[in-house]
Amino acid sequence: MTPAGFEAGQGRTRPVWDERARLAALDSYAILDTPPERAFDEVVRLAAQICDAPVALVSLVAGDRQFFKAELGIGVRQTPLEVSICAHAILRPGLFVVPDTAEDPRFAGNPLVCGSPHLRFYAGALLETAEGLPLGTLCVLDYVPRPEGLTAQQGFALQVLARQVMSQLELRRALKAREEDAARLAESERQFRVLADSMPQMVWATQPDGYHDYYNRRWYEFTGVPDGSTDGEGWNGMFHPEDQERAWIRWRHSLATGEPYEVEYRLRRADGVYRWTLGRALAVRDAGGRIVRWFGTCTDIEEQKQTEERLRSSEERLRLALGAAEMVGTWVWDVGTNRITADSGYARLFSVAPEAVAEGLPIEMLLPAIHPEDLPATEVAINRALAGEHDGVFEAEYRVLLRDGTIRWVNARGRCEHDATGRPTRFPGVVMDITERKQAEEGKELLARELSHRIKNIFTVVGGMVSISAAGAPAEVRSFAGVFRRRLNALAAAHEYVRPHSPESRPVAIETTLHGLLGTLLAPYEEAGAERVRLGGDDAPIGVKAATSLALIVHELATNAAKYGALAATEGRVTIAGERRDGNFALTWQERGGPPVEGPPQRRGFGTVLAERGAITQLGGTVAHDWAREGLTLRLEVPLERLAH
Repeated sequence: MTPAGFEAGQGRTRPVWDERARLAALDSYAILDTPPERAFDEVVRLAAQICDAPVALVSLVAGDRQFFKAELGIGVRQTPLEVSICAHAILRPGLFVVPDTAEDPRFAGNPLVCGSPHLRFYAGALLETAEGLPLGTLCVLDYVPRPEGLTAQQGFALQVLARQVMSQLELRRALKAREEDAARLAESERQFRVLADSMPQMVWATQPDGYHDYYNRRWYEFTGVPDGSTDGEGWNGMFHPEDQERAWIRWRHSLATGEPYEVEYRLRRADGVYRWTLGRALAVRDAGGRIVRWFGTCTDIEEQKQTEERLRSSEERLRLALGAAEMVGTWVWDVGTNRITADSGYARLFSVAPEAVAEGLPIEMLLPAIHPEDLPATEVAINRALAGEHDGVFEAEYRVLLRDGTIRWVNARGRCEHDATGRPTRFPGVVMDITERKQAEEGKELLARELSHRIKNIFTVVGGMVSISAAGAPAEVRSFAGVFRRRLNALAAAHEYVRPHSPESRPVAIETTLHGLLGTLLAPYEEAGAERVRLGGDDAPIGVKAATSLALIVHELATNAAKYGALAATEGRVTIAGERRDGNFALTWQERGGPPVEGPPQRRGFGTVLAERGAITQLGGTVAHDWAREGLTLRLEVPLERLAH
């Protein structure tokens, strides 16, 4: 079947309408050069959302231009006809889709395609009169090609919305005809009722004095009241008691002045639930300016009100959060257009003008503020988020160079959002000044180094005193002194494990495996010719945090063994074995050959409690003791992933 206004020929359809008739039909709607209207604006917003498009238009093709009754994302109300894609769309029936305008010879040279705003995709549904005359299109556009075009659901929705636009145009024309020709009043009212009953909004009308005498079908479906029961002033009883007086005052004001009526109130639904509703009405005047009718609509805006309330709550929480920290900034990066927009806090941290970053800047203009030593690692973190690694989560700490020459440390966090194809689209985040925290950490590190240095000096002084004291002594004394010095040196090396380290201060020479850690810590207890400590089983990588906790545990075990356990006796031995078990690592410490064990100790020292608590809380592990008479056996089990931290 060939659509109205088109005929088949040579395998295609071609328009049969006359251009003069088409332009006359467009002129009859008196829509050109009229200001924006909410009904049309809502249609383009909905079309953009359904089709996931940044640009949507209600485009009307006139003789020498195309006029946009409603637009989203284009920023102008009209363009010359020679750059109009819609002028081509009205020559074909149904949906007109151009997957890639740059590849289509009809549009490849179009300034809007090859230049700003670089429109690469187009899909338009005809705005067609009942006589088959095309007035324009409801269209959506994108900055990137869409080889797949629209989905079936999107195409259907776009055509439905186009019919809604035509319904709005027809309503305007019906109202215009009512004002211009009273002899056509009955037919106009009939058309109005048909259109009104097809609209999703509740439509009503009143006499000039405000007496309600008409409601469309949607009103009765929503309220559930009998036909005619809300004529006159009965409508006000349908409002929430708290809103009735306010609605009356606003309605009386419009009746007295002729000004448009607009008010939000809660309207009782058929099930008794009150829902927020937007009521609007306009006066219809005759040629002499006298009001002859009021026409109004009621639109359910409950979801919008709930969304606004959630948004207000969210914004309030954000304001409180930002107010609690002076040097906090937020940003949003539109990856497709490469524009970062941010608030004044971000502008302060990156030494850029607030008005410039509020308008949006490319990322290349902001990266130079990052310290050159920190920039490569930061770019790697950004690229990983863009690639979708770790669900697009981004976190980095780096220094920024302010214009006054000062350097500040910041922590940046965000998450890159991706579309269904995995392409990065939107990248919001927050950046926080952590300079004071970094300075505090540096102070703690400096103090730790100073204390470590002094402890090492003590080891050195004691070792020197032993060497001086052993000089000239008998051979057995010198041998003892040598063993003692080696133990002091081993204790000094073990101290490097136990003391807190920052990533920068951790010595490269320190082993990064469990066996390396244990070998260093237990070296002071070895004796020449006697294997006092045996280390075996599985090995595993170990991180800085885990090494500190394990060093405290092993140091405490070795100290207690030297005082009371296996290492206190000449024949005593300690065996340490590691074993990987289903994502965990089990470490067994076993003492044999020492004094008989009389059961668990009556009192546990502070060091033991501290060490075991670290194993449980910091490593997420478990500790079990077996106080057998022949010697202590301790079993420590921790997750492998925590061991590597």
